Amino acid sequence: MRPKSRTKFHIWLLLPAFFFYTTFWIFPALVAFFSSFTQWNGISLESIRWVGFSNYVELFSDRWFWNALKNNILFVIVVLSSVVVLGMTYALILNARPRGHSVFSTIFFIPIVLSSVVIGLLFTQMLSPTVGLIGPALTAIGFPGMATHQWLGNRSTALPVIMVVYIWQQLGFAILLLSAGLQTIPKDFIEAARIDGANAWNITRYITLPLMKPVLTVVIVLITTNAFLLFDLVVVMTSGGPFHASEVLSVFMYSEAFLKGNPGYGTAIAMMLFLIILCVSLLQLALSGRREKAS
Repeated sequence: MRPKSRTKFHIWLLLPAFFFYTTFWIFPALVAFFSSFTQWNGISLESIRWVGFSNYVELFSDRWFWNALKNNILFVIVVLSSVVVLGMTYALILNARPRGHSVFSTIFFIPIVLSSVVIGLLFTQMLSPTVGLIGPALTAIGFPGMATHQWLGNRSTALPVIMVVYIWQQLGFAILLLSAGLQTIPKDFIEAARIDGANAWNITRYITLPLMKPVLTVVIVLITTNAFLLFDLVVVMTSGGPFHASEVLSVFMYSEAFLKGNPGYGTAIAMMLFLIILCVSLLQLALSGRREKAS
């Protein structure tokens, strides 16, 4: 096949993917971007009114936007640090092939195949002070005063409880990726270090972790992005309450756009969320690339 014919053939192969990508991603993204500069009721196209940067000006003066952003940042920091540390620890343990490692691997991986809605409903029932299992369990271990605690109805515990549930849900995903990364480390490096007298901590610090940097970068970026986009778990468990205590940006966006009937303002929130995720992801990749060059 001649080079010109081969190029045309490749273009024809790419056209279906380009069509679907443009139709279902690029075009809706452009529509959303332009609608963030408008105000309308979300129903009639005749009600669309161009307001410029008014939505963004209002956004930066909205106390509930800053509250949702604060909750989101706190959520990302706690979840990311917990998932990475616990995921790496359990991946190292499972990689050593202890007795019963296959059973523990299955237990950790179960949340990956469960829907977030199912997980949210499950833990909502478990945390119920009347029919849940958490209350009797706390009573059995000597904490009867906490048996009737409103875990999801209290401002001080609603968001931390969602954090714990989300960490449990995402931990298996991190272990899966990190375990796959550990399998790619040459065994010769570890055996040579053991012959030279290195202990387990030194092997992990000077061999395993430096070689795991590319996989750790992928895990960090994915967990950060998913944590910023958290939506269904919060909606199912608390709907952002009580009184905005567990409200994050995606829930705040949904509330403004669909529940309060202000799609333009909701789209402006979505654009800010997209910008935040983009900046954080680029910063993480830049720092990772700089560390790799330095090493």
